[in-house]
Amino acid sequence: MKAAVYYGLGDIRIEEQEIPKTGPDDYLVKVKASAICGSDLRTYQHGHAKIQNPQVLGHEFAGEVVEAGSQVKGVQVGERVSVHPGIPCGHCYYCDRGLQNLCEDRKNLGIHYPGSFAEYIKIPKKTLEVGTCVKIPEHVPYEIAALGDPVVSALNGEETIDTRLGDTILILGCGPIGMLHAMIARLKGASTIILVNRSKGRLEMAKERKIADYYFCLETDGNLKEFVHKITGGMGPNKVVVANTSKVSAKQAVEIVAKGGVVQLFAGFPKESPVLDIDGNLIHYRQLTVSSSYGSTPRQFQLAEQLLFDGKINGKSLITHHLPLEEINKGFELMKNAEALKVILTYE
Repeated sequence: MKAAVYYGLGDIRIEEQEIPKTGPDDYLVKVKASAICGSDLRTYQHGHAKIQNPQVLGHEFAGEVVEAGSQVKGVQVGERVSVHPGIPCGHCYYCDRGLQNLCEDRKNLGIHYPGSFAEYIKIPKKTLEVGTCVKIPEHVPYEIAALGDPVVSALNGEETIDTRLGDTILILGCGPIGMLHAMIARLKGASTIILVNRSKGRLEMAKERKIADYYFCLETDGNLKEFVHKITGGMGPNKVVVANTSKVSAKQAVEIVAKGGVVQLFAGFPKESPVLDIDGNLIHYRQLTVSSSYGSTPRQFQLAEQLLFDGKINGKSLITHHLPLEEINKGFELMKNAEALKVILTYE
């Protein structure tokens, strides 16, 4: 089989490998579509502490089951599936409390196991036991089902800040995750959605898709706080999501959010400089809540896929490029230059 193998920073090579051999506790999926994630791009550019090279990356995918081990129950050859990359243990302190995203022994496809940037991927039966394998209806294209992981990441964020009817939400960052936050916030009843981005390119993409109510470009549109206060009658948004890795955005969020509001730090920050310059007095005297979001749970993944299957989330609108696996490096360059939203790799 063909596989795109990560050897180090900016070094992914197309190689021929043996198709993985399944044991009694595994099943084999022929990958039909795989998306490049922003976290794949970070690994490509900056490395990943938990990945031992060489490794096959990739974790946003869907495909067809072609083999199933003798101990595998719940999936059969020929079924169409999407599998969440995070595999919780199912029995630690956090798993017992429904916080499988914080599992003490969570394993990940594309990190601890070879990922989906290959024609076939071997998957542990544990995914069936914990509920991270979802069957895809016949009418749903594989490329749509492959978007379950980014959708569920944003869904966890929106559930964490409890977006609800009447909210005004400001989203700092207009990549696929920022756009998905906006889509899910709309489903949950937010009345006003403001999308902010440093440059215009992705904001224009969001405008074309009519994702938000207001758009603001930091490079060209003046003072963000003044813009937001004009929209909100001087109060500010009651919820702000920092959907990028900028420490400046985290500082802005605390300064702009309304009294009693919530700021969510959705993304991680540079590992060499993670300390944030946030005014603690603003948090105290304005009674702000600063929260975070990490990963997702099996329940949320099942819901995210259903939203895609039902068309409640328009996955097709986020897909800007289709490339064969052999052109994966081109896909990374498109994302690096912010010329793409979701790049789908195809295998046939």
